[in-house]
Amino acid sequence: MRLWMLATLTVATTAWNASPQHVSCGSRHHSPRLCAVVAEATPAWVDLTEDAKRLTDASIARTVASVATEGVLCTSLAGFSDITFPVSVGYLADKSGRIIAPLGSREAASNLAESKRVSFFAKAPRGGATAESVLTLVGEVESLSVDEDVSDADLKDVSTRTGKTSEELAALPWVRLAPERVHVFDAVRGVEAWVSAGDYAEAEPNPLAPAAQALLEKLNTQHTAALRRFAAVFAGVPGDEVASAEVLSVDQMGFDLKLQLGPSAPPSLIRAGFKLPPANAEEGTSVFMKLFQEAYERENGFMQ
Repeated sequence: MRLWMLATLTVATTAWNASPQHVSCGSRHHSPRLCAVVAEATPAWVDLTEDAKRLTDASIARTVASVATEGVLCTSLAGFSDITFPVSVGYLADKSGRIIAPLGSREAASNLAESKRVSFFAKAPRGGATAESVLTLVGEVESLSVDEDVSDADLKDVSTRTGKTSEELAALPWVRLAPERVHVFDAVRGVEAWVSAGDYAEAEPNPLAPAAQALLEKLNTQHTAALRRFAAVFAGVPGDEVASAEVLSVDQMGFDLKLQLGPSAPPSLIRAGFKLPPANAEEGTSVFMKLFQEAYERENGFMQ
């Protein structure tokens, strides 16, 4: 059976190809049917763009920094230059993506007295924006004054993340890491990249990140039938051939949909781009409801 797909359908798993017309095949992660040559373009969707773009690696890195609630700070163990000493830290990312954190470990503070050079590791929580993606920063830290450099809002925020009181946090030494090297692993696509420190500092995190977990859970648990219908219509296959469909990530540019045709078929990752970027969870939900309605109308012949 020929597979009818949008001319702009982009499938990506191990790598991202900038061409919106490219279908990446040859991987065990791809369904052969979704790698068929595009036979004919279907009519454009009302709320989807013909050029499905995605966040830059720098924006993904900034998103991980914004959604992770704690990280691991690695200092050089005093007396052993080739051994690192890791400690878990609750932290904040400022407007430039610099990491601001209290040090609850005396050993880490002692190590920093000899060498300010550190590495920092953070992982995005499962089920939310950039789920399980990993950020690594390398650079030097500087000491901060709690009275001058750390606001009451900062103390309250870290208190919420760590469970420590603001008073306990204010009594600790604080540091700030301005990264010199930035590495990000995008768990959704299974790719990794080095990002320049300048691009990282200038990038913006996904604005839908704070609400992404709730939105994804709603789509994948409360609208499973509508999601499978959309996936079938979007990919151009009969609805009963879609074994599963799951939205893995969503941002202001679009969303990543994991589609599986048949229980034994390998899943494929499909990227769809929003025509108008939603600014918040309400707008994001509204776009998906419109897509689901349009898929229903297309499936039943009410819309060509």
